Amino acid sequence: MKILISGYGRMGREVEKCALNRGHSILAHFNTAKDWEGLSLFTQKPDAVIDFSTPDAAPEIANLCFSRKMVLISGTTGWPEQLDLAIEKSKQLNAPFFYAPNFSPGMNVFFELNARLAKLMKLMPESKAEIHEIHHIHKLDAPSGTAIALANQILSENPAYTRWTKGPSSSEDDLPVFSIRKGEVPGTHIVKWQGNADTITMQHDAHHRGGFALGAVLAAEWMQERKGFFRMSDLMADLV
Repeated sequence: MKILISGYGRMGREVEKCALNRGHSILAHFNTAKDWEGLSLFTQKPDAVIDFSTPDAAPEIANLCFSRKMVLISGTTGWPEQLDLAIEKSKQLNAPFFYAPNFSPGMNVFFELNARLAKLMKLMPESKAEIHEIHHIHKLDAPSGTAIALANQILSENPAYTRWTKGPSSSEDDLPVFSIRKGEVPGTHIVKWQGNADTITMQHDAHHRGGFALGAVLAAEWMQERKGFFRMSDLMADLV
């Protein structure tokens, strides 16, 4: 594949490394709106755009990719309302769009476990859930997109909660999500269910960004013959 990397920061560099190791080539690195203005000058169309840019840039990047029928793989978080619109537009246009708040295959196993646990915990209504996430100081959004995805899974699977909140809440039906930014932590996510008799804790620790990059490149490979909107759950169900 010929890949265009949108957002050539820490994750963009990891994506480049992973893509090259898997035999792909990098067509270009885009970081600014001016870079995108030069897209029409390219003689080759990218087989996939892998975007780890910023929440402000992500909606317009999606629109550009949809209008040019380019495969878009996005891991940019922090744009929930605009993301919902982009997903709907992708479905309407049958435009190839793959989004994940976290591309790590291990984290997506964690998602599956989280949904199952939230459903099972209906049997233990006295237990209260909370989510903790820790990331490096450069991360722009808090809570992380992954933490929000975990929270939304619990809201969907367990009727004890009606919304998630940043930090503690006095309401019994609020699900608290705590965020810490320190050092260069790639990503830690903890889901805890605290009861009188016991505590159940699940934790995922990313050791480096390589797992996220691999997931993004795998998604780009998988999307080459597909149209419309897909998530990591679709890819994993197809590969398992």
